[in-house]
Parts: sequence; C-alpha cells; structure tokens
Amino acid sequence: MDLLTLLSPHQTSLASTLILYSFVIAVGILLGKIKFGGVSLGVTFVLFVGIVMGQLGYEVNSSVLQFVREFGLILFIFAIGLQVGP
Repeated sequence: MDLLTLLSPHQTSLASTLILYSFVIAVGILLGKIKFGGVSLGVTFVLFVGIVMGQLGYEVNSSVLQFVREFGLILFIFAIGLQVGP
C-alpha cells in the first residue's frame, strides 16, 4: 500500500487510522501554541482539527476507535487518582 492510498479519505485500515490520529494530534498541538489576542486554546485545537478531518470524510477503524476510547478513560481515571492522592 502506497502513502497516497493511506492518506486518502474513506480508508479504514490500521495504518491509515494511526497516521490520521498522529496527524490530528500533531496539528492540533501545533495550532494550540498560537496565541490569539494573548489567549491560546491549547489542546482544544486537537478537537477542532478532529472535527475538520471528520467533515472532510476521513474515517477510522472501529476496533482502534474502541481501544482509544477505553484507553483514554483508563488514563483519565488514573490521572484523577494521582491528583486526589492516597
């Protein structure tokens, strides 16, 4: 599979899903560093880039999506536990 095929919309292979997630996170973090009137939105831009990519027709593998949802929930609960303490 060549690179142009992996980057095209409506690809749901594992490799294209990982490339899409990496792209959305990287671009979102880079845009989050830009300040507008002294205010930056930070990691909120990751959400906005994800919405834009979804509107452009990009799809993800459903099994990878399920894993990311569960892993994100586990990390969230772990971080809350670290903040609360013993």
